[in-house]
Amino acid sequence: MYEDSLIVNGPLLLISGQVANLESGVPETIEEQVDVVLDKISAILRHNGVDVSKIAKMTFYLTDRAYIPALIERVKPFMNGTKPVMTLLLVAGLIDPAYKVEIDLFVSL
Repeated sequence: MYEDSLIVNGPLLLISGQVANLESGVPETIEEQVDVVLDKISAILRHNGVDVSKIAKMTFYLTDRAYIPALIERVKPFMNGTKPVMTLLLVAGLIDPAYKVEIDLFVSL
């Protein structure tokens, strides 16, 4: 699912931490939140003319260790075989207590 190291050439697209904030509010479950975040990341990648194959680094912030299986279950198919370097951090909280996950990325252009 990930690589220990990766050499990246050329310019980089840095994507700020994405959280599951919707106009209707924050979804309650970790599964819904991960889906929203991955949808937002997909939109940013498309807007910049790249796809998941160009993701070089992903950092995941979770507020509970119990969320790891749901995160993996959703991220693995999203990556479609791409293996960037990855870091997973368990944090005491995110900017809004309703957020359970945040993901930021480095993308090779």
